[in-house]
Amino acid sequence: MSKALCCYAFETLVTKLELEPAKLPLKAYLKALKEDPQGIPESAPLFITWRQHSDLRGCIGTFSAMPIESGVSRFTVSSAFQDPRFPPIDRAEAPNLEVDVTLLDNFRPIKNAEDWTIGLNGLKISFDIDDEHFSGTFLPSVAQDENWDKLTTLYYLLRKAGYAVAKGKVADFYAKGLQEDWMKLTKYDGLKAHLGYDEFVKIRNKIQG
Repeated sequence: MSKALCCYAFETLVTKLELEPAKLPLKAYLKALKEDPQGIPESAPLFITWRQHSDLRGCIGTFSAMPIESGVSRFTVSSAFQDPRFPPIDRAEAPNLEVDVTLLDNFRPIKNAEDWTIGLNGLKISFDIDDEHFSGTFLPSVAQDENWDKLTTLYYLLRKAGYAVAKGKVADFYAKGLQEDWMKLTKYDGLKAHLGYDEFVKIRNKIQG
């Protein structure tokens, strides 16, 4: 996947934080890293994830296809400053940050909650109970990063969706929901690129000469 997209996420962040006076375009990073622009789709669903010392600091994205450059810019801002789970990222944090840019593809509904692969597939769940709607997602890297097995991942996916089920009842809950068709479970693929702040600065300085 494209390291240039991660650079552009950092570029968007540092200019928003006013750590840099002018924003460099994505094409400057593609050129500096000798990446072929044709290797990046024109548009795709995407998520931006920020981490600090390996701890999650913000993650927001979209399942709708977005133009890549504007999509990375838009969700860099929302994930860094508008994730309701965290306070906005500030200037002092920037040198300790890492970013992941994940492009999503190949969405397939599944009828078996075990029909996905850890580290390869993300999961998206959606269902209605008692006139309330519940939904949530885990990107493909989450279960692997957290060292979760499938049942544990499915348990935490329900918790992320805002619905609590005892772990011992998780398998039956999914089986019932999928069989009765009031639950929608979708697996999808993701291409992820990762970059730390120090490497971003080196690349940016190279562009600036």
